[in-house]
Amino acid sequence: MAALAGPPSPRKDDPPRPPRHNLLDGATGVLVDGAWRPGAAKAVVRDKFTQQPAAELRAASEADAVDAVSAAALAAESPLPPARRQQILSEAARLLAAHAAEVTANYIAETGFTRTDAETELARAVGTLRLSAEEATRIAGEEVPVAASPGSERRLAFTIRVPVGVVAAIAPFNAPLNTVAHKIGPALAAGNAVVLKPAEETPLSSLALAVLLREAGLPPGYLNVVNGPGETVGRALTADPRVRFITFTGSTAVGLAIRHQSGITKTHLELGANSASIVAADADLELVARLVRNAGFRKAGQVCTSVQRVIADARVARDLADLLRERAAAIMPGDPRDPVTGVGPLIAPAEARRARSWLDEATGQGATLLTGGERDGADGALLSPAVLYDPPPGCAIMTDEIFAPVVAVVPVKDVDEGIGLVNAGRYGLQAGVFTRDLDVAFDAARRLRVGGVMINDTSSYHADAMPYGGVKDSGYGLEGPRYAVQDMTDPRIIVLNLGASR
Repeated sequence: MAALAGPPSPRKDDPPRPPRHNLLDGATGVLVDGAWRPGAAKAVVRDKFTQQPAAELRAASEADAVDAVSAAALAAESPLPPARRQQILSEAARLLAAHAAEVTANYIAETGFTRTDAETELARAVGTLRLSAEEATRIAGEEVPVAASPGSERRLAFTIRVPVGVVAAIAPFNAPLNTVAHKIGPALAAGNAVVLKPAEETPLSSLALAVLLREAGLPPGYLNVVNGPGETVGRALTADPRVRFITFTGSTAVGLAIRHQSGITKTHLELGANSASIVAADADLELVARLVRNAGFRKAGQVCTSVQRVIADARVARDLADLLRERAAAIMPGDPRDPVTGVGPLIAPAEARRARSWLDEATGQGATLLTGGERDGADGALLSPAVLYDPPPGCAIMTDEIFAPVVAVVPVKDVDEGIGLVNAGRYGLQAGVFTRDLDVAFDAARRLRVGGVMINDTSSYHADAMPYGGVKDSGYGLEGPRYAVQDMTDPRIIVLNLGASR
């Protein structure tokens, strides 16, 4: 494989043992039972800013996917001891930090995200692997008080938690380091074996994690990688009855298809969103503007919890819109490798065209575009950060997920109307609430039908240790190593009849 990134540059904070060069040499994109396979067809990874080839991989065939599940199923029959899982994940975290320069360079090329976004995600992925390592030694069951049941006075019962077996991890393009770490880290910590399908657009970060886990001592078969299209490789994984847990991050439409294909297999689905932050009349507008500037435009708005709607009390909505306009206009779109760039390209030119069409729809129905929304030519993937004011209720920006650097300010009568607006939508991932009134804050926290409510913060706040997941069309199940490990293990009840011989 020929990757765009060169050898890592020396850094003063590197560990004493220097990282080896060309981390992805030999990584074809198809890893089965510890060996890189040639794959079925060529798969080109493009630099999302230049649109030039950044790397050439191979795509897995359906047969490769079946073989990967077979290798994982065989490995899952002999779960690694907890202490060894902890050691491997801890070492993988150390190695990822040691290879930060090379991994970050490839990450910027395949995603188009800025260096700041890349470095932030890499640091979070290191932390997620460390959290997963800790959870490997904390898995425990509990005593069940069956002796309180008549006839069971001499019985002792307790549960143990056992690995589910084979986990299929299907990753998204927009967080190819940390979201992948959130899938494979807890799965391995729980004692499972994994088949990972990276996003076709951004597989290099997944391959780097696979290489580093092998280098950290993970034996063959416990992590297999099948790069390829969802229509073939993904379907082969979700339809295989030997897969006992599927963790998927992506669109609601694909999540629904996976749910239908997977039968009774346990699933975790982290799907779409149209995340909102509600702003009360007493809110600190400077705080709101500062936080929304980052939460609405980082990664070019391609984050599930990105602030897409700022639902503000009409008494402060226009002032807040002006503050956001000033901050958005100051963000420079461009080459993600340039230190002055604040927003890089979208994942593909077609996505920039679609996002622009949603802006045109809203303005055509009466919304005001305060700033941004310009594209870098007909075939470019750049879209300058946009702030929209008062979009009509039925337009796509109000109902669907734009996944672009667009923030809409929506004036409402009060917080109560804002809560109703959020609850009326089909999604329910996370929401933010800005207010100085604790009664208002707790009332909103209780009434909002979402997976998480952030008080005096945006919908985009996410610490990797916390439970993270949605409701309604945003899916179900939880990320966060502690919570994912629980999902990726099954409780097994053990009952001792201590009085059987009396």
